[in-house]
Amino acid sequence: MDDRYRSNYKMSVKDNLEYINKMGIGKFIEEQYRKYRCSKCGGLISIHNRKCFKCDSITRLVEKNT
Repeated sequence: MDDRYRSNYKMSVKDNLEYINKMGIGKFIEEQYRKYRCSKCGGLISIHNRKCFKCDSITRLVEKNT
């Protein structure tokens, strides 16, 4: 799973868990909101499809590009 997330979404589940273990969940959440914040509205952007949960109409979490 970690390899797939590294390849598809440029993030590591394993690295995230290690960060949480070292720094705590509060610090991790703060960092994620900074990293994945929408520049238009400040909402959260999905790593799966790069769409903002507030600004964009999302019908599926992951959309296939064909």
